[in-house]
Amino acid sequence: MKYLLIKSIFFSIIFIFYSCGNPKEKEPYNLYGNSHRTSSYENLGRFWTGISSLEDAGCSDSSGFATFPLALSENKFVTATNNGLVVLFQHTRLQWEFKLGTGEFLVSNLVASPKEDILFISNKNFFYSISNSGTLNWKANLSDTSSVYSTLLATKEAVYFASPKYLYKYNYQGKLLWSLPLSLETTMTFAEFSNEKLVMNLTFNEVNRTDTILLISSKGKILWSRPLENVRLLRSPVVWKDKIFAFGYGIENSSQVGYLFCIDSAGTIQWKKEFDIVPRYLSITVDGTLFLCLYNSGLGETISTIYKLDNHGNILSQQHISASFYSPLFISQQILCAVGYTRGNPSLIFLDSELNLWKTFDLTKFPTLLNIPAFLTDCSLIFVSAVSNHLVRIDENPIIKLLPW
Repeated sequence: MKYLLIKSIFFSIIFIFYSCGNPKEKEPYNLYGNSHRTSSYENLGRFWTGISSLEDAGCSDSSGFATFPLALSENKFVTATNNGLVVLFQHTRLQWEFKLGTGEFLVSNLVASPKEDILFISNKNFFYSISNSGTLNWKANLSDTSSVYSTLLATKEAVYFASPKYLYKYNYQGKLLWSLPLSLETTMTFAEFSNEKLVMNLTFNEVNRTDTILLISSKGKILWSRPLENVRLLRSPVVWKDKIFAFGYGIENSSQVGYLFCIDSAGTIQWKKEFDIVPRYLSITVDGTLFLCLYNSGLGETISTIYKLDNHGNILSQQHISASFYSPLFISQQILCAVGYTRGNPSLIFLDSELNLWKTFDLTKFPTLLNIPAFLTDCSLIFVSAVSNHLVRIDENPIIKLLPW
């Protein structure tokens, strides 16, 4: 009996151990939600939309912030000032500061490894890694003398970025793994396809030229190249499962025509949609629903159109909004949001998943804000000011958070 009891306890412990499983492998930290650039934050829950408040950042440098805030774990985020001070906050409480050298400041966005080492490029062509406790891990001297770099992309194994002439891959120890010459400039942001493969747009930056989409292996080899005749590609490709979505525009009969392409893993175009206005941003939910924001720039009031499509290109619904959007639609459970201008004023616009207007926040009452916030794990949003030592928090009344519905 005693033996059976011990045996039962032993197997119970084993069962509990394996049912808990290994801790989930942590993902890297990127702008636009993830390395696939879907702008989805559904894993966090539903964005809070109740209150907005101006908070004193408390930094030793009050020049304003130069980089979009990057959300990390445990409601932390990191950003940097115009004068090269990298700062980390938890909620709105300053945790540490890391000062670059005299006259040195960031010329790239911030990304973080799965271990939350923070990486960026400075104007003196140094590639930095600092720990999540604010100490220097290493800095590598870049041989590239460019003053312009693409948006950095962090994957589980490495970090990628491009200058106008090269694509680079570095590991998280600061070693250059390879560089790939580029025939054209990128559209500044690119995405991970799968298993360290990259998908990127190359562009002439001119209308009615033939831009190209590339799939690049983890070893820096071009696996395929897909030219799109007379299409100027915009922003980043967006990846959902084994599908690549790219968008742009051209000129037909003296009118602008917008395009949305779905491309498979072999580089074959699966379908194409045409629009009479220019696509600006694309976001994709976890289940593959697309939200495409379009508008034409020009004189008069801008009317944006948002399309909700399935991943086969079928239009599910659409909405016209008197606004021009300056960010993608960021996706949470049931609620979308984006930064735009309504009647010439900067606003934070919330929509429900059927594209009905939910709520707007007038941002004119705050010092000029950078247009992409940090999305914290508690579903609050944090904006940083470009001109002052301030943060803006979008949150909810604490009493509302206690309600069971």
